[in-house]
Amino acid sequence: MDGEDYDLEDDVIDTHIAHCDKCKAFQERAAKLSFSLTPHTPLEPSQELAEDILAQVEPEWRRVSGGRLASLAGARVALVVLAIVFVIWAITLIVASGPFTGVAEGGAMLNPDSNPVEAEHLIESAALRLGLAAGMIFSAWRPHHVAGLLPVVGTAFFFLAGFAMRDIALSTLSSSQVYTLCGLGAALVVLVWTWLADRGYFLRHMWKNLSADPY
Repeated sequence: MDGEDYDLEDDVIDTHIAHCDKCKAFQERAAKLSFSLTPHTPLEPSQELAEDILAQVEPEWRRVSGGRLASLAGARVALVVLAIVFVIWAITLIVASGPFTGVAEGGAMLNPDSNPVEAEHLIESAALRLGLAAGMIFSAWRPHHVAGLLPVVGTAFFFLAGFAMRDIALSTLSSSQVYTLCGLGAALVVLVWTWLADRGYFLRHMWKNLSADPY
């Protein structure tokens, strides 16, 4: 009656019911119950009910979707701004490396204050910042790829933060370290913000889920 699969043949079942009063009575009761529960006219959702549901759901959907898109747009703008800052920072480092460049002519240093090692460090720092700027611009263009840049920036930030804690304890922390940490920290925050916005996560909703508080 319920359309379930069974192993017995129909003839076997019919023969048994024909000779078993108990099963015949059960079949009649089950048939009456099934008939009473089966709608005789097709049930269709009321048009008014459907309109009421859509009227309540659509504004909430628009609000959540609009909030997500606005948050993502803000994160992408912040990434572009940070990328510009990192590019300017890299150019400043390249310019600062000029006096330390060991340019030699005939085996003699043109600049007695040159320091090739310091110049090399500055150029490497500039290259790192240009690379991060390029990654942030790409992430602003393709936000769904931001997760690929997050581990790089996160590792650099926490690695340098560990050495900064050591230098604070030794009272040897320099201003350049502070600037680097602030720049990487800001980049990390904006990248996480972009990732959350792109995935549709909101901190308030995440906190509700973690605390099991629906309100």
